[in-house]
Amino acid sequence: MSLSGKVALITGAAQGFGKAFSEVLLKRGANVCVADIKVQTGEATVSSFQQQYSIDRAFFAKCDVTQEKDVKATFDAVKKHYGRLDLVINNAGIADEGAWNKMIDINLKGVVMGSQYAVEALRRDKGGNGGLVINVSSAAGLAPVYITPVYAASKFGVVGFTRSWADNPHLGSMGVSFCCFCPTFAETEIMKGVDDGKKSLYAEDARELVKMLGVMSVQEVVDAFEQLLDLPDKNGVIVTVTKRNGINIKRPNVANKL
Repeated sequence: MSLSGKVALITGAAQGFGKAFSEVLLKRGANVCVADIKVQTGEATVSSFQQQYSIDRAFFAKCDVTQEKDVKATFDAVKKHYGRLDLVINNAGIADEGAWNKMIDINLKGVVMGSQYAVEALRRDKGGNGGLVINVSSAAGLAPVYITPVYAASKFGVVGFTRSWADNPHLGSMGVSFCCFCPTFAETEIMKGVDDGKKSLYAEDARELVKMLGVMSVQEVVDAFEQLLDLPDKNGVIVTVTKRNGINIKRPNVANKL
């Protein structure tokens, strides 16, 4: 995927997957808006990017994905800063069964809101350049996970929402594509408390599941993300990456359409 001169907006990009995805895009020539609620961490991330790639290649926007005013302001800031937008990655998420309401707001509602704003910004029939929306779900959005049932529900919702948008016959005229990225356990902040039962159910079961599935490095997840970027036709695609089974690319099955 040629990204030279393109512009990307990534939520939850101060650290973890979002930071890693941002760096991939910068290496490929894109300009990046690092959006996150963590101001200090986000500004430090952008500062390091600016030192490595140049000051105009990245900027930080404070964004709470549960607040529409923040989301709107972030999209407006990208347009003001770069004059265009080509790629939106809705990546912000948490895992905490004890804060299930907040988790739904961030993991599912945040993705829905980010996607709606992305469509309006990207669509060619309303002055955009067309582009791609990547919604970050999880392997927990594809199979039941009883130690984190609400987390799984939020991620199932992301997959269903993304596939439904991808099935929209009007996307062609809009010039917009939707796809989903579904990693499993990896060495990021979101794992803290999940693997020991503090933010999941049944501590011993949680430890056993993590042990059975394994924990990926961020680089393993990045490798799968790059494969997704390089697919010639990404609309409706679901890319899964796990420690045990590696990278799996699933294309939409027209036989399953209602």
